[in-house]
Amino acid sequence: MQYTARPDHIAKAHQALAEVSRLRLLEILRATPAGLSAAQAATEIHLHLATVRTHLETLVSAGLATRETEASGARGRPRVVYKATRESDGIAGDGYRLLAELLASLIQNSMRDPAGKAEAAGSTWGHSLIERARPLERLPQNEVLARVHTLLDELGFEPQMAPTPAGTDISLHRCPFRDVAVEHQSVICSAHLGLIKGALEELGVPASTTTIEPFVKPTLCVAHLYNKTRSVRTTTP
Repeated sequence: MQYTARPDHIAKAHQALAEVSRLRLLEILRATPAGLSAAQAATEIHLHLATVRTHLETLVSAGLATRETEASGARGRPRVVYKATRESDGIAGDGYRLLAELLASLIQNSMRDPAGKAEAAGSTWGHSLIERARPLERLPQNEVLARVHTLLDELGFEPQMAPTPAGTDISLHRCPFRDVAVEHQSVICSAHLGLIKGALEELGVPASTTTIEPFVKPTLCVAHLYNKTRSVRTTTP
């Protein structure tokens, strides 16, 4: 594996991709070679247009995307299209995976209770990333599930929900860090466990009995969310 970008460019790119929504936007751009306007990207990622424009400009500044003005014979403002750069393939792929490997290895080999530390970090992010309820608002169960589903979808897990007699199952068809989890299972899976716990707790749902079962199937993980009287149990690869 070769990394030809300068270290400062790589650091800037990784900083840009530290925001989940920007990482998701880059994935969408890479899947759309013809490019997307800011409005189209906002529709794809379900965010406000102004927010998406800011994220896209950050990707451009980091060298991960380009901004092009399409020539048009029609009247009105020319259409601005954003496209992923070739450099983004290495940064968002092998380069980003390398960074995840390094961080997971650092936690696993140099910290006491690495799984606990990873879960705590994941919980912090779960609290931070989930769409919060308004002050004094008590969310109904279907809204809690919808918000957890949205979070997991934005993170790239490709979730699919199905009701069960005990509650709800969420099939996770893709683990964004599966390759890293093979070598650092306790760290990555614990971080995902903490993420789900933190999100549920932020929405007022008890999560103390939530657990995680790594690699149920090579390409499928299942989160088991029990009704509030039984709290939550989670399964993930």
